[in-house]
Amino acid sequence: MERAFKVSLRSDGVAVIVDYSSLHKFLGLKDLRIDDVVETLVSKLIDSCLKRYQVIKHQGALYMELLCKGATKHDYGIIERCVDEYERSIKSKFSSRRHVFFTFFSDKPLLDVDFAVYSITTHVASSYEVLGRLCRLISKEYGYLAERLGRDKVVFPVSGVEELPEKMRFNVAGLDLELTLHGIKPLNFSSAYEANCIKRLLHRAIKIKLKSKGFIVKGLQAYWSNPVVESDKIEVRRGFEFNVIVFSDGVVALALSPKSEVSSKLTLWEESGKSYESLLKMSRELHGRAAKRLYDGAIIRILRVEPIRVHEIVSGASVLSIYGTRGILSGQISVEEPVVVGDLKGEEVREAPSMLKLIYTLKDLKRMKVTSEVVKFLHSPPQLWLKSAKDFLKSIGHIELGRETIGFIDEPPEVELL
Repeated sequence: MERAFKVSLRSDGVAVIVDYSSLHKFLGLKDLRIDDVVETLVSKLIDSCLKRYQVIKHQGALYMELLCKGATKHDYGIIERCVDEYERSIKSKFSSRRHVFFTFFSDKPLLDVDFAVYSITTHVASSYEVLGRLCRLISKEYGYLAERLGRDKVVFPVSGVEELPEKMRFNVAGLDLELTLHGIKPLNFSSAYEANCIKRLLHRAIKIKLKSKGFIVKGLQAYWSNPVVESDKIEVRRGFEFNVIVFSDGVVALALSPKSEVSSKLTLWEESGKSYESLLKMSRELHGRAAKRLYDGAIIRILRVEPIRVHEIVSGASVLSIYGTRGILSGQISVEEPVVVGDLKGEEVREAPSMLKLIYTLKDLKRMKVTSEVVKFLHSPPQLWLKSAKDFLKSIGHIELGRETIGFIDEPPEVELL
């Protein structure tokens, strides 16, 4: 969610930046001039959150800065929370798009967490993708929930009683990486750099919890594996997009936004009548369509269907052999299936059509004239989603970070329509 009000800690106080572009987007205003509406919102922000401070205004072409002169690090946390709540309140009033949104706060702040900090001493140009794989390897081999800190450090929470290795060595994507223990320290919640690391760490912990409970997890979205509604053509799964918010005082919030995944009940191979020729003819109409991979839940964008069968070797490997190296069972895949080429985050991937199911949009559903039961579910009222949100929260349960354990209060202080 794009922020219109950004809070930062300065040496001379706390600054609140009002981003005109973001503000105008959800207000629906067509230009970037400071009009009466924006002035009113800024005045109310000052009255609601900044009244006790000496506020110095600086106005630019694209933003306004409100400097709370002399505000301290302690004030920063108070101001940040208040500004966040204020922004949510005005978005719920002005946004033309109505969407239910839940926020659950942690049962206590994260104040007693120490992190082991390891520096990558091997001089390599480590991409975020490589560092992500490195963190997963550390979790797999050592049992620590690890996350990157910048491009040259990795951290993980510790209890203080374990013996940590001075050095660790891993081979990641063909790179030999050596990690050296830099020290043990708490991370600073007031630092956006370190708070974002904690946020990603909590995202990683939540994903692990949800996968262990059988959820289909794709990025920051998670769906129950069993369809909640089925018809002869489609199946609907309920789920949530989740996002962790880390405040400077150590309090953590979990924001949940309802999501529904509507997919075909049949695989792409079954939809073609299990016909090689029929699927090749469908290539043009399939171009640009979204499809879900059955073995990991990832969504690809179909580019084309190639006149090559899945057992045929292309560029040194066949689709079936690639599946084999990944541990994907290929016994149910027919050797007669053509190869489907798709795009996954900018990378071309080759798949078997029996491992894909089409994802349907609302436009598709209208064309298909789906049952009233499906339509009714897709327009579920906020009260029903609140119950699902609480069930989702129970599946996450408590999260352990070193010697600290946090949970989330199951009564959200905010149930919003954005």
